[in-house]
Amino acid sequence: MANLFDPDNAPEGEPLEVVVGDFIQWKRSDIASDYPPASFSAEYVARITAGGASEITMPATETGGIYLFTVSSADSENFDAGYYHWQLEVTETATGNRLVVDRGAFTAIVDLDVNNSDPRTHAEIMVAKIQSILEGKADSDVSSYSIAGRFLVL
Repeated sequence: MANLFDPDNAPEGEPLEVVVGDFIQWKRSDIASDYPPASFSAEYVARITAGGASEITMPATETGGIYLFTVSSADSENFDAGYYHWQLEVTETATGNRLVVDRGAFTAIVDLDVNNSDPRTHAEIMVAKIQSILEGKADSDVSSYSIAGRFLVL
């Protein structure tokens, strides 16, 4: 296995999955011929699927004529676990004009070293809660509801 802290070993293309709190690095050499780093800048912008107000930005640095993207452990530590949609924006330095040149998604997963982290996905947690209701062993947070003064007890 190559040392993934070394920029020369950075994988080509975006990760599909990242661990919250990890150092993340990748490169995009495919766009450098059309948008040379000497005249353009590139940045990823990501937002969690739930539509949160926070936006993650991941600017590129130029290294060897290609775009290198890095996210420090301190920065990724602030990611909420979940499914993110991203877009890759290229900006022309001379004019400030911007284009979205690519789009995609990644999943940020919990770090198992963090106390009380639950490695299950949201869907897995919800299925477990439904199963507990069907088995008559519902958690207190799903066993009864009150909406506009009306109660439902399961």
